[in-house]
Amino acid sequence: MLENTLASSQLAQARWLCIASGKGGTGKTTTSLNLAVFAAHAGLSVCLVDLDSQRSLSRWHDRRPEQAPEIALWAGRFTDVRQAISEIQARGLDLVVIDTPPSIDAHPAEVNALIRRSDLVLVPTTQGTTDLDSAIEWMNYLSREGIRSAFLLNRAQRTFGTYRRAKLRLNKAGPLCPVDVRQLEDIQATHDLGVGVLEIARSRAIEDYEGLWDFVSSQLGIRHS
Repeated sequence: MLENTLASSQLAQARWLCIASGKGGTGKTTTSLNLAVFAAHAGLSVCLVDLDSQRSLSRWHDRRPEQAPEIALWAGRFTDVRQAISEIQARGLDLVVIDTPPSIDAHPAEVNALIRRSDLVLVPTTQGTTDLDSAIEWMNYLSREGIRSAFLLNRAQRTFGTYRRAKLRLNKAGPLCPVDVRQLEDIQATHDLGVGVLEIARSRAIEDYEGLWDFVSSQLGIRHS
Protein backbone atom coordinates (compact mmCIF):
# COMPACT_ATOMS: atom_id res chain seq x y z
CA MET A 1 0.00 0.00 0.00
CA LEU A 2 1.04 3.60 -0.49
CA GLU A 3 2.88 4.90 2.56
CA ASN A 4 2.66 8.63 1.83
CA THR A 5 -0.47 10.44 2.97
CA LEU A 6 -1.77 13.80 1.85
CA ALA A 7 -1.09 16.82 4.01
CA SER A 8 -4.68 17.85 3.25
CA SER A 9 -7.50 15.48 2.36
CA GLN A 10 -9.07 17.97 -0.05
CA LEU A 11 -7.19 20.20 -2.46
CA ALA A 12 -8.37 23.78 -2.91
CA GLN A 13 -8.83 23.20 -6.65
CA ALA A 14 -8.79 20.12 -8.85
CA ARG A 15 -5.52 19.38 -10.63
CA TRP A 16 -5.82 18.28 -14.25
CA LEU A 17 -3.27 15.84 -15.67
CA CYS A 18 -3.39 15.12 -19.41
CA ILE A 19 -1.63 12.03 -20.79
CA ALA A 20 -1.05 12.66 -24.49
CA SER A 21 1.45 11.88 -27.23
CA GLY A 22 1.62 12.05 -30.99
CA LYS A 23 0.86 8.38 -31.69
CA GLY A 24 -0.51 5.17 -30.25
CA GLY A 25 1.35 2.36 -28.52
CA THR A 26 3.23 4.52 -26.03
CA GLY A 27 1.35 3.44 -22.89
CA LYS A 28 -0.98 6.38 -22.33
CA THR A 29 -3.83 4.29 -20.93
CA THR A 30 -1.61 2.22 -18.65
CA THR A 31 0.04 5.39 -17.35
CA SER A 32 -3.34 7.02 -16.73
CA LEU A 33 -4.84 4.17 -14.76
CA ASN A 34 -1.76 3.55 -12.63
CA LEU A 35 -1.39 7.20 -11.65
CA ALA A 36 -5.11 7.31 -10.81
CA VAL A 37 -4.69 4.28 -8.54
CA PHE A 38 -1.74 5.85 -6.71
CA ALA A 39 -3.76 9.04 -6.24
CA ALA A 40 -6.82 7.15 -4.96
CA HIS A 41 -4.69 5.25 -2.43
CA ALA A 42 -3.25 8.59 -1.30
CA GLY A 43 -6.74 9.75 -0.35
CA LEU A 44 -7.53 11.91 -3.39
CA SER A 45 -10.91 11.94 -5.09
CA VAL A 46 -10.01 11.02 -8.67
CA CYS A 47 -11.77 10.99 -12.03
CA LEU A 48 -10.43 9.25 -15.12
CA VAL A 49 -11.48 10.75 -18.45
CA ASP A 50 -11.56 8.31 -21.37
CA LEU A 51 -11.50 10.22 -24.67
CA ASP A 52 -10.19 7.28 -26.72
CA SER A 53 -12.77 5.57 -28.93
CA GLN A 54 -11.07 2.21 -28.26
CA ARG A 55 -12.39 2.47 -24.65
CA SER A 56 -9.51 0.47 -23.13
CA LEU A 57 -9.65 2.62 -20.00
CA SER A 58 -13.42 2.15 -19.66
CA ARG A 59 -13.07 -1.62 -19.94
CA TRP A 60 -10.39 -1.55 -17.24
CA HIS A 61 -12.72 0.49 -15.05
CA ASP A 62 -15.53 -2.06 -15.57
CA ARG A 63 -13.23 -4.81 -14.23
CA ARG A 64 -12.27 -2.87 -11.11
CA PRO A 65 -12.84 -4.90 -7.89
CA GLU A 66 -15.57 -3.62 -5.57
CA GLN A 67 -13.18 -3.44 -2.60
CA ALA A 68 -10.68 -1.21 -4.44
CA PRO A 69 -10.61 2.56 -3.76
CA GLU A 70 -13.20 4.34 -5.84
CA ILE A 71 -12.15 6.05 -9.06
CA ALA A 72 -14.78 7.91 -11.08
CA LEU A 73 -14.96 7.65 -14.88
CA TRP A 74 -16.11 10.08 -17.58
CA ALA A 75 -16.14 8.63 -21.11
CA GLY A 76 -16.84 10.33 -24.41
CA ARG A 77 -15.42 11.28 -27.78
CA PHE A 78 -12.44 13.59 -28.14
CA THR A 79 -14.77 16.15 -29.67
CA ASP A 80 -16.59 16.18 -26.29
CA VAL A 81 -13.62 17.82 -24.53
CA ARG A 82 -15.46 21.02 -23.66
CA GLN A 83 -18.43 19.08 -22.29
CA ALA A 84 -16.08 16.95 -20.17
CA ILE A 85 -14.36 20.03 -18.75
CA SER A 86 -17.67 21.70 -17.93
CA GLU A 87 -19.23 18.66 -16.25
CA ILE A 88 -16.17 17.49 -14.33
CA GLN A 89 -15.29 20.93 -12.95
CA ALA A 90 -18.56 20.91 -11.02
CA ARG A 91 -17.81 17.66 -9.20
CA GLY A 92 -15.41 18.98 -6.56
CA LEU A 93 -12.67 16.47 -7.33
CA ASP A 94 -9.00 16.55 -6.36
CA LEU A 95 -7.44 15.07 -9.49
CA VAL A 96 -8.59 14.57 -13.08
CA VAL A 97 -6.52 12.27 -15.32
CA ILE A 98 -7.26 12.44 -19.06
CA ASP A 99 -6.44 9.57 -21.42
CA THR A 100 -6.33 10.75 -25.03
CA PRO A 101 -6.67 8.87 -28.34
CA PRO A 102 -3.65 7.94 -30.49
CA SER A 103 -4.00 10.92 -32.82
CA ILE A 104 -5.45 14.23 -31.69
CA ASP A 105 -4.08 16.61 -34.32
CA ALA A 106 -7.27 16.37 -36.39
CA HIS A 107 -9.08 18.43 -33.73
CA PRO A 108 -6.96 21.54 -33.06
CA ALA A 109 -9.69 23.46 -31.22
CA GLU A 110 -10.31 20.60 -28.81
CA VAL A 111 -6.57 20.09 -28.32
CA ASN A 112 -6.18 23.75 -27.45
CA ALA A 113 -9.04 23.64 -24.92
CA LEU A 114 -7.66 20.51 -23.27
CA ILE A 115 -4.03 21.52 -22.90
CA ARG A 116 -4.97 24.96 -21.61
CA ARG A 117 -7.17 23.43 -18.91
CA SER A 118 -4.46 20.93 -17.93
CA ASP A 119 -2.00 21.73 -15.14
CA LEU A 120 0.49 19.25 -16.60
CA VAL A 121 0.72 17.34 -19.88
CA LEU A 122 2.67 14.10 -19.58
CA VAL A 123 4.07 12.87 -22.90
CA PRO A 124 4.85 9.13 -22.83
CA THR A 125 7.13 7.59 -25.44
CA THR A 126 9.02 4.38 -25.96
CA GLN A 127 12.69 4.42 -26.90
CA GLY A 128 11.92 3.59 -30.53
CA THR A 129 12.89 6.18 -33.12
CA THR A 130 9.42 6.74 -34.60
CA ASP A 131 7.88 7.19 -31.15
CA LEU A 132 10.62 9.62 -30.16
CA ASP A 133 10.19 11.64 -33.35
CA SER A 134 6.45 11.96 -32.74
CA ALA A 135 6.79 12.77 -29.03
CA ILE A 136 9.41 15.45 -29.65
CA GLU A 137 7.27 17.09 -32.34
CA TRP A 138 4.34 17.16 -29.88
CA MET A 139 6.56 18.55 -27.11
CA ASN A 140 7.75 21.31 -29.45
CA TYR A 141 4.13 22.35 -29.93
CA LEU A 142 3.43 22.31 -26.18
CA SER A 143 6.54 24.39 -25.53
CA ARG A 144 5.54 26.99 -28.12
CA GLU A 145 2.13 27.23 -26.45
CA GLY A 146 3.69 27.68 -23.01
CA ILE A 147 2.12 24.50 -21.56
CA ARG A 148 3.77 22.81 -18.57
CA SER A 149 4.76 19.37 -19.81
CA ALA A 150 7.26 16.55 -19.41
CA PHE A 151 8.34 13.46 -21.30
CA LEU A 152 7.93 10.01 -19.77
CA LEU A 153 10.17 7.24 -21.10
CA ASN A 154 7.79 4.29 -21.06
CA ARG A 155 8.30 0.56 -21.67
CA ALA A 156 11.98 1.22 -21.08
CA GLN A 157 14.50 -1.53 -21.81
CA ARG A 158 17.50 -0.27 -19.92
CA THR A 159 20.03 -2.80 -21.22
CA PHE A 160 19.49 -1.73 -24.83
CA GLY A 161 21.73 0.85 -26.49
CA THR A 162 18.61 2.72 -27.65
CA TYR A 163 17.74 3.47 -24.02
CA ARG A 164 20.68 5.82 -23.45
CA ARG A 165 20.27 7.44 -26.86
CA ALA A 166 16.56 8.00 -26.20
CA LYS A 167 17.23 9.72 -22.88
CA LEU A 168 19.80 11.99 -24.50
CA ARG A 169 17.35 12.99 -27.26
CA LEU A 170 14.52 13.65 -24.82
CA ASN A 171 16.66 15.68 -22.44
CA LYS A 172 17.65 17.93 -25.31
CA ALA A 173 14.08 18.36 -26.49
CA GLY A 174 12.34 19.22 -23.21
CA PRO A 175 11.75 18.32 -19.56
CA LEU A 176 12.09 14.60 -18.85
CA CYS A 177 10.63 12.80 -15.88
CA PRO A 178 13.61 11.54 -13.83
CA VAL A 179 11.96 8.14 -13.43
CA ASP A 180 11.19 5.87 -16.37
CA VAL A 181 8.80 2.92 -16.46
CA ARG A 182 10.24 -0.43 -17.46
CA GLN A 183 8.77 -3.03 -19.81
CA LEU A 184 7.38 -5.43 -17.19
CA GLU A 185 4.76 -8.16 -17.38
CA ASP A 186 3.09 -6.95 -14.17
CA ILE A 187 2.09 -3.74 -15.90
CA GLN A 188 0.15 -5.52 -18.64
CA ALA A 189 -1.68 -7.60 -16.03
CA THR A 190 -3.40 -4.48 -14.70
CA HIS A 191 -5.72 -4.39 -17.72
CA ASP A 192 -6.91 -7.96 -17.12
CA LEU A 193 -7.58 -7.41 -13.41
CA GLY A 194 -8.94 -3.87 -13.25
CA VAL A 195 -6.23 -2.81 -10.81
CA GLY A 196 -3.02 -0.80 -10.72
CA VAL A 197 0.42 -2.23 -10.03
CA LEU A 198 0.12 -0.83 -6.51
CA GLU A 199 -2.69 -3.32 -5.94
CA ILE A 200 -0.71 -6.34 -7.19
CA ALA A 201 1.23 -8.03 -4.39
CA ARG A 202 5.00 -7.88 -4.86
CA SER A 203 4.74 -6.22 -8.27
CA ARG A 204 8.16 -5.18 -9.55
CA ALA A 205 6.56 -2.19 -11.26
CA ILE A 206 5.46 -0.49 -8.04
CA GLU A 207 8.77 1.32 -7.59
CA ASP A 208 8.61 2.67 -11.15
CA TYR A 209 5.12 4.11 -10.79
CA GLU A 210 5.72 5.30 -7.26
CA GLY A 211 8.63 7.38 -8.56
CA LEU A 212 6.44 8.65 -11.40
CA TRP A 213 3.64 9.54 -8.98
CA ASP A 214 6.08 11.42 -6.75
CA PHE A 215 7.23 13.45 -9.76
CA VAL A 216 3.73 14.14 -11.07
CA SER A 217 2.27 15.04 -7.69
CA SER A 218 5.16 17.43 -7.08
CA GLN A 219 4.59 19.10 -10.47
CA LEU A 220 0.89 19.44 -9.69
CA GLY A 221 1.51 20.91 -6.26
CA ILE A 222 0.10 17.94 -4.36
CA ARG A 223 2.01 17.83 -1.10
CA HIS A 224 2.80 14.68 0.85
CA SER A 225 3.60 14.36 4.52
